[in-house]
Amino acid sequence: MNKEHLIEYCLSKSGAYLDFPFAGDDYAVIKLKNEKTQKYRIFAEVFVLYNQNMLTFSTDSELAVILRNQYPDIVIKGYHCPPVQAKYKSSVYLDKMNEEMIKKFIDCSYAIAKQKLKIQQ
Repeated sequence: MNKEHLIEYCLSKSGAYLDFPFAGDDYAVIKLKNEKTQKYRIFAEVFVLYNQNMLTFSTDSELAVILRNQYPDIVIKGYHCPPVQAKYKSSVYLDKMNEEMIKKFIDCSYAIAKQKLKIQQ
């Protein structure tokens, strides 16, 4: 799955929007916002690291460990995540994982963001 298709898939989620909070347009952050509270959560980060396309996503801490053990050197601790978030966030090399699994990672991360923001639907 290439970066453009991944971002399109993320943006197809209800309430998702694209942001570039860092300098340049090579680090895309996809967020979900609760319109009532005006709070938001990041559910996907798409970027290039050492010439490799990457995705950072969220899971629960147990699933993060399982994925990192099941796919060593493909799913790693969340790149550029503070220690408090590292147990929930993982990064995956897009070119080394199939599209179906990448979409599952996005779906999981989006569901967690909705839950944390208390968005119904």
